[in-house]
Amino acid sequence: MSISWRVPAVLMAGLIPVVIWPSPLTVTAWSVLVVVAVLVDFLLAPSPHQLTVERSDPAPIRVGEESVSTVTVTGPKRMRAQMRDAWQPSAGARNNRHSFSLTPNEPRQLTTVLAPTRRGRLAGDHVTIRSWGPLRLAAKQVSFRVDSVLRSLPEFPSRKHLPRALAKLQQVEGQALARRRGQGTEFDSLREWVEGDDVRSIDWRATARLDEGIIVRTWRPERDRHIAMVMDTSRLAAVRLGNITRLDAQMDACLLLGAVCAKAGDTVSFLAGDQSVRASVIKPGRRDILRELSHAMTPLDAGIIEADWTALANSVTALGTKLSLIVILTPIEPNVLDEDLLPVLVNLAKRNSILIASAVDPETSASPELYESVSDVYQAAAVARTSLRRQAAATALQQLGITVVEDTPEQLPMRVVDHYLDLKARGLL
Repeated sequence: MSISWRVPAVLMAGLIPVVIWPSPLTVTAWSVLVVVAVLVDFLLAPSPHQLTVERSDPAPIRVGEESVSTVTVTGPKRMRAQMRDAWQPSAGARNNRHSFSLTPNEPRQLTTVLAPTRRGRLAGDHVTIRSWGPLRLAAKQVSFRVDSVLRSLPEFPSRKHLPRALAKLQQVEGQALARRRGQGTEFDSLREWVEGDDVRSIDWRATARLDEGIIVRTWRPERDRHIAMVMDTSRLAAVRLGNITRLDAQMDACLLLGAVCAKAGDTVSFLAGDQSVRASVIKPGRRDILRELSHAMTPLDAGIIEADWTALANSVTALGTKLSLIVILTPIEPNVLDEDLLPVLVNLAKRNSILIASAVDPETSASPELYESVSDVYQAAAVARTSLRRQAAATALQQLGITVVEDTPEQLPMRVVDHYLDLKARGLL
């Protein structure tokens, strides 16, 4: 049983007869009258057990966007009721309490706005319905277990960089209004010679067929190249960088690179794991890249374990030998690099171009004037020492022909895309 605010209000109204007839009998009689009214109202309230409650799965959305949970209620009797559409807190359910009148055998749909605050599968809780009696003093309450799941996809903050990345891609492919010659190896078209063209591009046969003028060939960057993205989900991915984890920053970079590769006509494969591969997307359709990557990343969380780079490298090798670029998203940690990652990178670099993308903390160390204690000085010294070791490791990797890109979570996705487009413009993919 549930009672409404009207019950204490009616009890307070009993002060009037008590003032007029001040006696214990008046108080007792008024209290008994209120209790009887509540019991009668409760007995006359329709039973919610007779209702049929259904809840549809909300459409998948990204973190920060909004979706709608729709609950359909059907019953054989007329009733005035209230409903609570409960979800776990991270689903961000707003205005999930509804008052409604139900007509017999006519479905009533009630909607709740969901604005998830974290990534993953967010489960719906019970749907609770209260059926009020004629006096609205008491209600019968029943909770229905209605399974429903909201798929909260990874946030894609670097989407704002997508127009700029596609504009750069158009320039690389020679499709922009300010047209420039691509440096690939696939024949595109013939045109007349202009000052500054490479003499090696002259088509002597086409030139010989003309009485005057020199004809050159234009080239466009190669298409249908295979780009592999390998994302580290070990303990290193659990580190917080500002307001997000390193894992979320790596996902953002993968989504932006995947979108640009699809527009450029290249094929993408994605692997994520630590001791083993935990998620994979192998050569999805170009129109489905973002959707497939987002759904594969949704259930991922960083594990408090070390990464087995040998096992991950074997999974990359299984993708085939014709990999144009391998993008490894992991931080440059000297200890992990020396013990596990470096031998794997040396073997992979023999046949493939490799890019290591590392998200670093956007917060810089405080200046000496802001140190408040001796521990602050020691902490700053430890940070500086770690940074120097990381820079030395990055330099060693670059000497092996492995490109290293380190930047903040906001800038890293575009830096990765810039490297990809640079390789494409120079015909190195």
